[in-house]
Amino acid sequence: MKNITFVLILFLLCNVTHSQSITQINKQLDSLYNLRKNIQIKVKDLQDQLNTVNSKINTLETKKASISNTSSTNDNDDIIVAKITSGGAILRDTPNSTGKTLATIPGNETINVYKVQQNLYLKVLYKGQTGYVSYSTIQTNQELDDFIAGKEPVKQPVTTSIVRTVNENDPRFQKLVKLYGHENAVKIINGELWQGMSYGMVLESIGKPNSKNSNNAPDGVKEKWLYSDYTLDFINGELKNWTKK
Repeated sequence: MKNITFVLILFLLCNVTHSQSITQINKQLDSLYNLRKNIQIKVKDLQDQLNTVNSKINTLETKKASISNTSSTNDNDDIIVAKITSGGAILRDTPNSTGKTLATIPGNETINVYKVQQNLYLKVLYKGQTGYVSYSTIQTNQELDDFIAGKEPVKQPVTTSIVRTVNENDPRFQKLVKLYGHENAVKIINGELWQGMSYGMVLESIGKPNSKNSNNAPDGVKEKWLYSDYTLDFINGELKNWTKK
């Protein structure tokens, strides 16, 4: 009887202990689940913030590259490409002979010279390093000499050329070639005007005028043709001048 009682008591104790253990585990699991959920929310927020930061970085990097390209284009106008004399040169950190040596430049090396000079020392760029070299160590360079002398560079005039197009197989073009020659036919097809044109050439080039008038003068018969865009003046059947309205 005592043995049976002992076994029952032991069984009840085991069940209570087991029940308490499950309860504790469930509490711990609930706590961990909540913690994981909070961490996941924070991770999402941080990921959103990271994406925003990356987007801003990309935008700024693009602006930086654009500004750098523009600056480089503008800086090219202020740079003269030159060469060091055969004896070489010393690149210094200040525009004088006592400046710290940054690099020794071998003879005949190419350098980029900025249009900045002080005490006959010039600011230059050599293999990524910026410093100063003596003017006497740079080979003769007319553009550089003009800068030192304070002369303004002579800008080359901008020339424009007329681009003419023509279909060689066009029957009208072929007819004009027979009447006025190849060169004149090309200009007529492109609607051009020039001094010495005949009435026929003008009619083929820009068409009939809206109106015209003529009068006799000491130097011949003068005729004026009026168009919407032009006024043409003829003397004795040749175009002398024209004005565009």
